[in-house]
Amino acid sequence: MTKLSHLDLNVSDYRKSLLFYDLILLNLGWTRTVCRTTYTNYTDGTMKICICPTEEKYISAGLHRKRTGLNHLAFYASSKKEVDRFHKDVLVKNGISCLYENGPSGDDDYYAVFFEDPDRIKLEVVYAPRYCDPNDWTNQFESDYDPYA
Repeated sequence: MTKLSHLDLNVSDYRKSLLFYDLILLNLGWTRTVCRTTYTNYTDGTMKICICPTEEKYISAGLHRKRTGLNHLAFYASSKKEVDRFHKDVLVKNGISCLYENGPSGDDDYYAVFFEDPDRIKLEVVYAPRYCDPNDWTNQFESDYDPYA
């Protein structure tokens, strides 16, 4: 079985982003393992997220999740209750606005809250216990494209 090893994020305001990701990731049970002037690593024990300051010459291009590149990061929660707790104790308490709704939404199959980091990278905390199960409704759509045709 292959697992995701790590994800690198370049950020425009390194200090602001580290304070934000400490708030988000540490409240989701992650650990900050290294914090240097050139990068900071977080881990949940199975993968890492590396936050790096963007070089000055690249900052002006900006980021938009609809452009080519990263759209969003989603972090698993163990229950709907954990999503609700995260929303109340982390997002609301720290004045971090939700996207799309005023809080978590969904059902027993997919329950999530969406928000943005300081560079507007969309983040999600989601309870989706069967998300990777081939029989989950999200995996039942009929394919309509063959890249080999």
